[in-house]
Amino acid sequence: MTINENGYTAKINGISSLHELIAEKDKLSRACLVIIYPENNTVAGNSSEEISAVKEFFAKAEFISATAFDDGTDEKLAPFFDLRLRSGEVDEYTEKLFKDKTEKQIREINACFTASRTAPAEKVLEIESRAFYRLMADKNGGNSNE
Repeated sequence: MTINENGYTAKINGISSLHELIAEKDKLSRACLVIIYPENNTVAGNSSEEISAVKEFFAKAEFISATAFDDGTDEKLAPFFDLRLRSGEVDEYTEKLFKDKTEKQIREINACFTASRTAPAEKVLEIESRAFYRLMADKNGGNSNE
């Protein structure tokens, strides 16, 4: 498995089991978006315990998870990820997502995305609203009224 970090994005290739990520989670601590390029033989885990651990890992991850598929790639792992992207569209997507944004803006976007996995809609809207007011306060040099 190789992990290539580029700013707020980490790309992972050559992974045989998603369970391998748990041992490497420290290498992903700064990433806001982790993109995995699975191979046809990549599995979630080798036992039901490993698969459960992978589900929990992705549910609690502080990054947005994405998988990059080619047209002929088996998509059995897609349910584990927040996003499904075509391999040829990954760079364009990440450029649009992070273009011209400050680190604080990127972290706020990331927090909204990751909260949407488990939080009720009302809580996600509250998180988005607070993020919006914090960012506007930074932009305007004022108080966020929180």
